[in-house]
Amino acid sequence: MCRHGKLVARLLRFPVPPMNVLSIQSAVAYGHVGNAAAQPALHCLGHTVWRVDTVTFSNHPGHGKFAGQVRPAAEVAAVLQGLADLGVQDQCGAILSGYLGEAATAEAIAKTVTQVKRANPQSVYLLDPVMGDAGRVYVRDGVPDAMAKMLLPLADMIAPNAFELSLLADQPVTDKDSAVAAARRLIARGPSLVLATGLRLEGGKVATLAVTEAEAHAVTAPWLDRPVFGTGDLFGALFLGHWLEAPGDAVRALRLAASGMAEAIAATEAAGSLERALIPNLERICHPPALLPAERV
Repeated sequence: MCRHGKLVARLLRFPVPPMNVLSIQSAVAYGHVGNAAAQPALHCLGHTVWRVDTVTFSNHPGHGKFAGQVRPAAEVAAVLQGLADLGVQDQCGAILSGYLGEAATAEAIAKTVTQVKRANPQSVYLLDPVMGDAGRVYVRDGVPDAMAKMLLPLADMIAPNAFELSLLADQPVTDKDSAVAAARRLIARGPSLVLATGLRLEGGKVATLAVTEAEAHAVTAPWLDRPVFGTGDLFGALFLGHWLEAPGDAVRALRLAASGMAEAIAATEAAGSLERALIPNLERICHPPALLPAERV
């Protein structure tokens, strides 16, 4: 397709103009987790990213060794305050937050979310409550509590994995029904939409759910039985990017994001890597050629 044709196709995907997205999460030099996953995905979907990093690491710690440092909460707060001082918060259409290096960073994010929503009441906040996985908390002490108390009540959408959902709801999550029940406990505390990811099912499947107070839908895909870093970070960015194309259509965004993740996982498996093969397959990930079906739960 020629450049003009690609531009027309891109514009036809957007019922509303592309948005400025403030993305506050981790950064790595090697690989694609945190902002290193969210930024290219959101750019591919046509959105502008205002990037604020909460840590700067050489790579994901799951490789067994890494270098770098956590960005102090005061530094993150200063960057966010700089955006406020610039007078651009009314131009921010969405906020996405993920991994926090320090619990105190949650306070700065909460302040910014409140300011942005005041400046632009149409803006939305998606909280990816990165705390742990597979039964293990891997963030610093105080981070889960800070997310639950300061960020969860402000979030319009929250995207926990199955372990994080269980932790936040304080109840077991073992299947789709229990995931929906746990999600609705979170909805009672603030968000209107819960995206439950990484719910392992029988038969080698994994489910991703979109749950509101009134209904729930699930998309299932094959389970990859080995670690792949940053899947939640990429899913959150894809869902938010697609949701901004058609605000309020959670099922559409769920299908597009889950189908994009299936493309990413397949490409990563073919490459035989712990890191997702994101950039070479970005167009297929952001605009999947086939959509997985969504079922009502």
